[in-house]
Amino acid sequence: MGCFGGPGSSDPIRFTCANASVSLMVIQAYDLRADQIRPPASDDVTQFNVEAQVPSGATAEQVKAMLRNLLSERFKLAFHHASAEVKGYALIVAKSGLKMKESAPDPPSTNAKSDGPRAAPGPVKDADGFLYLPVSGGLTVSRANGLTRWVGRNVPVDAGAGDVRLTGLLHSLTDQPVIDSTGLRGKYDFVLTFSSDSAVGEREPARVPASPSDDGGIPLPVAAGPTVFQALEEQLGLKMESRRVVIDIFVIDHREKAPVEN
Repeated sequence: MGCFGGPGSSDPIRFTCANASVSLMVIQAYDLRADQIRPPASDDVTQFNVEAQVPSGATAEQVKAMLRNLLSERFKLAFHHASAEVKGYALIVAKSGLKMKESAPDPPSTNAKSDGPRAAPGPVKDADGFLYLPVSGGLTVSRANGLTRWVGRNVPVDAGAGDVRLTGLLHSLTDQPVIDSTGLRGKYDFVLTFSSDSAVGEREPARVPASPSDDGGIPLPVAAGPTVFQALEEQLGLKMESRRVVIDIFVIDHREKAPVEN
């Protein structure tokens, strides 16, 4: 379920939306979060399949424009924007100071000829037992021993449409909008390790087998690791403050229940 492929993916000449509602395609085409859609995206249960061949040389942004055209021409999509104040988080630099490093620029291309296709990089297993595939830009996720580890490379705190960004990743964990109040405009490398059970919201961290209590009574539960809130401040020098935030709302005024035929 979702939209896949296109420029920048492993299948750059084919773009597919599988079991996708109009709301899901709107999220993809207009770079929105699910909480920005009205009526709620969860209410849109009719699903469609879209299969498209991408013209050679097309960019990811051009593919999004093509998807917007499809929604307009096939579903007669009409919409307007509005603002809403909702519960969310503001991401700020913690008092302890920023702890993640700005990414080094990529080395210039040598334009050297290749004798054949390069082999895909193999998985890496770090000293803590986390296994993941290294990427030159974006995020990889690994889990081990009740913990989740994010390894980010060239990731902005917040960015324009289509980019993997830290605020969007944190929204996926908290299920609430996260706005950028850090003032950081670069791209960063980071490693963030937190309890796999610490999202959504500020729940208690995951528990591992209990340890003996000091007085020999009922064993005391032991946290598997820090919550994402704790890890963010301790490991990256960032903090999420709970507050009311103003977000853009994408209101769907009209769309056809059945699309125009191919």
